[in-house]
Amino acid sequence: MRAWLLVGVLLWLPLASQAQRSLDSTPRYLESDALRAKDRINERPRYGGLTKTAAYLQADQEFIAQALRKYGTAQAAMQAHVNFGWHYLATDHAPTAIKRFNQAWLLDSTAADVYYGFSAYLQQQGQTEEAERFLQLGKRHDKGNEALLKYYASQAYGQSLRRDYTGAIATNEKLLALAPTNAFAHGRTGYWYLQQRDTARAAQYLSRAVQLDPQDSVSYLNRGWLRYGQKQYPQAVADYTQAIRINAHYVSAYVNRALAHTDAGNHAAAIADMQHCLTLVPSRDKTEIYYLLAQAQLKAKDSSGACEALKQALEWSYTPAAEKDIKRLMKSTCR
Repeated sequence: MRAWLLVGVLLWLPLASQAQRSLDSTPRYLESDALRAKDRINERPRYGGLTKTAAYLQADQEFIAQALRKYGTAQAAMQAHVNFGWHYLATDHAPTAIKRFNQAWLLDSTAADVYYGFSAYLQQQGQTEEAERFLQLGKRHDKGNEALLKYYASQAYGQSLRRDYTGAIATNEKLLALAPTNAFAHGRTGYWYLQQRDTARAAQYLSRAVQLDPQDSVSYLNRGWLRYGQKQYPQAVADYTQAIRINAHYVSAYVNRALAHTDAGNHAAAIADMQHCLTLVPSRDKTEIYYLLAQAQLKAKDSSGACEALKQALEWSYTPAAEKDIKRLMKSTCR
């Protein structure tokens, strides 16, 4: 199923959740990896304190000059490269991650974010004592735990990408101990409990998230999924409606609300939501919406409308698996 659907209605697309706020696709950064020492100096935090060749030092200066031209300030450039480091660490590209953290250190050796990045890298490499040392170095440079909060959030997100939800929750609890009113952290923890099928804790954290931030459409969507799974259809519809009120273009909320309406027997409302979705989604997603619309129309005993929707689904279809399912339903429905 597409990213905006919770339940497996269609068979030709994988289930995935959009509730997680994901990292962007591969970021663009300033290259400076051409020179590699035999001892892989650029894959050690702070270059391992090793002596660099004159050519390497020249490359560092050229990188810094480029970064300042691109980002304007050393602090902005440092933060960008720290973010690149977290991206690669979370997506299992540790050698690239440490190079980005090292570049960030070149730009600002006093930034707590850099030391926390080194710590996370070392932790992932199993070097726990060194990881703790860099964590403490980060805390020395951190005012008000601002960078530490970002560190815990990034580390927890990386754990969740590896489906280590227990670890992600534990890390997020460290964040919440420092910032108990952080709505986003509550929402993430609720989502991760949802992945573990711990509905009681999921409901607790998601409800706290929307209490702290009434504009948190993602947590409303996730709580809607939870309630839908418990067959609490009116409550699920209410949560999806809140998500839509906050974000009028939230396709996930419209589609899931339509499914909740369908299971509650409100077929007219389900059809209206699906029809509205067709005005929001790009062409590549219309097949799925038309297919779901056809199913809602069939349940409303509108076979002619369902057949027309299936024809449209077939017209927009772009995969053999989708065509096969559509044609199967057309064969049993349309004459």
